[in-house]
Amino acid sequence: MVKTVLKIEGMSCPMCSGKVDEALKNVSGVTDVAVDLKKGMATIMHDNVKEEDLIAAVLDVGFRSKVKHGLFG
Repeated sequence: MVKTVLKIEGMSCPMCSGKVDEALKNVSGVTDVAVDLKKGMATIMHDNVKEEDLIAAVLDVGFRSKVKHGLFG
């Protein structure tokens, strides 16, 4: 199991975070998703899904994202 944290840009309401949550859960190989609206982040547990596929899923629902690395990622 692999954990990836994405910084999500543009989420401003529960509906936004719900769209991101659903999009990430629909990526093949994703087993769990936790979206934090206040922090603007999503934590994804998965079976070796490419980071690019996670980012693309978020982009498909209208938000930009990048992988968070370390404290300042």
